[in-house]
Amino acid sequence: MFLTFTALPATLHLIKMLRLIVLLAIACAVCLVSSQVPSFGGCPTVKTQETLDIQKYLGDWYEIFVFPTTFEKGKCTRARYTLKPDGHIEVYNRGIEDGKEFSAVGDAYVPNDQEPAKLLVRFAEGTPYGKYWVIHTDYDTYTLIYSCSSIAGLAHIEFAWILARNMTLDPQVSQSLKDELASYNVDISKFMVSDQMNCPP
Repeated sequence: MFLTFTALPATLHLIKMLRLIVLLAIACAVCLVSSQVPSFGGCPTVKTQETLDIQKYLGDWYEIFVFPTTFEKGKCTRARYTLKPDGHIEVYNRGIEDGKEFSAVGDAYVPNDQEPAKLLVRFAEGTPYGKYWVIHTDYDTYTLIYSCSSIAGLAHIEFAWILARNMTLDPQVSQSLKDELASYNVDISKFMVSDQMNCPP
């Protein structure tokens, strides 16, 4: 088959369209594997806190609301942040399923001191770091965390957490944090309640 000069632009356009379709299919597959509702388009522009005092942020946080994930299961989900000698933060996540405790240990750090609330975190050596952005915290009561990764600008995978220093959080505070995230065009209907009933500290 020979392509004429007049057919070439149409063929190139078809190839570009096929590439976009393939990329979109991959994006959707990744979203589904991650237990995320596919979100099309790039990541929303979300503003983090201008400052973050890591020393005040350390310690235990209990999960109150969460976007669905495959890497969290069960109930009683808790995170413990501890400063490491190298300045990084050890992230110890714990959950309980069918009466058995499971845990994961990760590493987090601030890559840019000019943006202290934009942390990166990972839970396995050799894997890429993911975003851990602190949108709003008062250190003593609550913290709102958001993470988003864009896939070729066609879709994005996002996670969000509302954590508290105690196993419960004032519903008005929770709603205020949800509203804050919604103001950045994040779909807060994805939030699910975390079960902290009859959980060990």
